[in-house]
Amino acid sequence: MYDITLCDGGDCPLKNACFRYTAAILGRQDFFGSPPFVGMDCEHFLDNKPQISARAYQIWLESGKPAQEHLSHWLQAENEVRK
Repeated sequence: MYDITLCDGGDCPLKNACFRYTAAILGRQDFFGSPPFVGMDCEHFLDNKPQISARAYQIWLESGKPAQEHLSHWLQAENEVRK
């Protein structure tokens, strides 16, 4: 589960590019009470999915391409990208 507050998107034009909207819901998850989008900006916008994905792929390659390790590689990449 992601340790972030997700967003239901509402009518936000940025929602399809925002990790808070596109992240999979795993079990219980917190959501904003209403989408935080204001005007043409959102201070909670998370556009780091491409960086996390690229780093997770690199970790997978470096670890010998093991099967069934995608979640641990993704979580490690998330931690590294957010630092």
